[in-house]
Amino acid sequence: MRLLYLMTEPFGVGGVQSDILTLTEDLSARGHVVFVATTSGVLLPELTGKGARHLDIDFHFRHAGGFARAARALRAAVREHHIELVAPQSVRSTLVAYASLRLAPYGYRVAATGRRVPIVTTIHNIHNPRHFRYGGSILQRCADFVIFESHYERDRLLASGLAEAKSTVIHSGIDTLRFVPRERDPELAARYGIDPARHKVFGIVARLSEEKGHRYLLQAFARVAARMPDARLMIVGEGPLLAPTQADAVRLGIADRVIFTGLQRDIPAHLALIDVFVLSSVRESFPLAAREAMAAGKAVILPRIGGCPEVVEEGVTGLLFEAANVPELAERMERIIQSDTHLAFGRAARERVESLFSRRSWIDGDERIYLQWHGTGAGADTGGHR
Repeated sequence: MRLLYLMTEPFGVGGVQSDILTLTEDLSARGHVVFVATTSGVLLPELTGKGARHLDIDFHFRHAGGFARAARALRAAVREHHIELVAPQSVRSTLVAYASLRLAPYGYRVAATGRRVPIVTTIHNIHNPRHFRYGGSILQRCADFVIFESHYERDRLLASGLAEAKSTVIHSGIDTLRFVPRERDPELAARYGIDPARHKVFGIVARLSEEKGHRYLLQAFARVAARMPDARLMIVGEGPLLAPTQADAVRLGIADRVIFTGLQRDIPAHLALIDVFVLSSVRESFPLAAREAMAAGKAVILPRIGGCPEVVEEGVTGLLFEAANVPELAERMERIIQSDTHLAFGRAARERVESLFSRRSWIDGDERIYLQWHGTGAGADTGGHR
């Protein structure tokens, strides 16, 4: 099957990009030909190295002219590369696919079936409340089928016009061979001034942007550090709020206990350095970084928003707190580390990932949907129930 993914954002660092890297690698290994239409980014060489063929189409337009250009480019690409299924990764790119392949007369058909190219959308997350109010109706009209990464996102769009039978939930998976419980690297620990025998390390892996709520995490950690001098906080990532976050650490008097690593590609090695993973987001859908930490055998503390309650089993694999509630977050951090419950939580977290969020079940699920629509077109038995 010749499959074309459509991405709104450039191919840089992010959860959707990470998903596409994995899908490209595994689907290519299964004999499919994967194309990805997006603009360039820092991870584009890695994408093409995994076997994808890159098409430079910009879906991050702001005006009607950009929409029209993207639609024309997509039409040409589908014909030129004999695409057999289009897989938009957002409502916006689904709209372009519909306009390009459905609204105007288009004689191209999939050679194997003689049918129009199926449009099978994946929705990772929708942050803007205005968008999910009408997103379901748009997907109902413009997509043949919709895959959601979480029940949280699916339920929101079922309420705004998407038919239940036209969608399903397939949790994106974690590479449980790459993300595994492992020993700390002594050299890496020494580089960051971490003494594993003495320090208890909280960690977050996230882009430093407003929705990730790093300022709340710093405020909570300041309370923890006042009572636990050997506590440390590791912040992995970069972003527009890096400098303000570093300034916050200085203002709170904890700069010597907060470790800023910058952007890192070897996330498993950094997860091995932490004791508890903390996500402090104020907007979140189905956090990949938290599931990677769980696969690495780490207890997690997550906000009670979005799909986070689907990720953590509270009191078994981690704890939940009210987003932006600094005192409650600090209490959760102290409780989980002082009682050593994070050790049992970490073991249970690994088991939960293996049973619910494995890479193999994810790829199998997506491939099954793609092949059903590629092989039979509209009316395929796609198992839209929960």
